[in-house]
Amino acid sequence: MDLLLLLIGAHFVGDFYLQPTAWVKCRNTRHLKSPGLWKHFLVHLVLYSLVFLLMEFSFWQSSKTVMLLAVSHLAMDYVKSHLSNSLRPFLLDQAVHLFIICLVWIYLSGFSMAQVKLFLSDFITAKNIVIALAYLLVCKPASILIALALKKHTDCLTAPNRQNERPNNPAGTEPINVGLISAGAWIGYMERCLAISFIFMGQFAGIGFLVAAKTIFRFGDLTKNQDMKLTEYVMLGTLFSYAIALFVGWHALRLYQLFP
Repeated sequence: MDLLLLLIGAHFVGDFYLQPTAWVKCRNTRHLKSPGLWKHFLVHLVLYSLVFLLMEFSFWQSSKTVMLLAVSHLAMDYVKSHLSNSLRPFLLDQAVHLFIICLVWIYLSGFSMAQVKLFLSDFITAKNIVIALAYLLVCKPASILIALALKKHTDCLTAPNRQNERPNNPAGTEPINVGLISAGAWIGYMERCLAISFIFMGQFAGIGFLVAAKTIFRFGDLTKNQDMKLTEYVMLGTLFSYAIALFVGWHALRLYQLFP
């Protein structure tokens, strides 16, 4: 386990603390011809070498493993240089790096397939499945449920004859203030996930903090718009969101406690 933790630590230090933004930009434009890409490769080569200096492996075995890790990192970064600079490629890149590190650790530790399955079975328990299902339920399914429940109110707010119109939009076909795309959905995901996290930890006061914080941030927008319908719509959505989180979180906690 020490080897795994050290390798993961070396990866994060090399990827996030010892990789200047200039190297990343250079890699994304010049790819394999980028000096930044090769400097990044050398950084990981040195970090992984330092890790194996602390471990009791032969020089030949350490050298092969260090080169494997560094070259695989170089290859993945080269692939990433051709992808867009967005969240999905970033998560995929990190997942591949960590997966390779885990495979190397399993091989060097001499684990058999039976031991690997036993190790994984410690995480795939009924209690952990209950927790995972709770988080899954309060994200996308809850958002769809809230959207369907508030559909008639949403249609009312976005109707062309809405009273509050832009001066340059007499038909009233555009809302007064358009927020970030999908931001509302992500805010809902996060607030419900945080709410059930507080429930699992027994910190119910944290839910009150979330409600108060959201109310404070929303208060200025709502009073500025002076729109009773919008205020009631936001209140309905917020209360519905927390009601779902509390319902799922509380029942998931009770189900969690039933398992040994």
